[in-house]
Amino acid sequence: MSIITSARRVTAVAAVVVAALSGAVLTAPAAHAAPELHWNDSGMKNPDSRFLEMWHPGKHIGNIHWSADPIVASHLGDTLYVNDLASDGYSIRGQVKQVSTGEIIIDIGTAGKTAPAQVKKTKNLKEGTKVQIRGCVMKAGKSHGCTSWYSARA
Repeated sequence: MSIITSARRVTAVAAVVVAALSGAVLTAPAAHAAPELHWNDSGMKNPDSRFLEMWHPGKHIGNIHWSADPIVASHLGDTLYVNDLASDGYSIRGQVKQVSTGEIIIDIGTAGKTAPAQVKKTKNLKEGTKVQIRGCVMKAGKSHGCTSWYSARA
């Protein structure tokens, strides 16, 4: 071992000993976790429909409602309603995925609207088409948590 390499090792060991004896500890800054999203899947009379209530952080902030043929004998078809209830800087996004293809066929949100706000989108799907719905909390185009996917039908 050369004298230069030996001197570097002694210097490195000395620095570690000094840091340990002085009580100096290097730590990374604490991570700030995003507030946690909670939700509840509420029952509906129509088993093909779904209603998800969303809380973030601990405050009821919005709903996602999938209504299979909302008005009997109407031309409206199947409708996803997205409600943002809180003026908190977050928006609510609702998505509908067609199970057979895995394709998201409805993707709407309340971004850019003043709460309380509601948006809806209708798609006249073939009766019995299996879909899944979910809701997400968004801020500046970034997701801050989504519900699980829930089964429904057209």
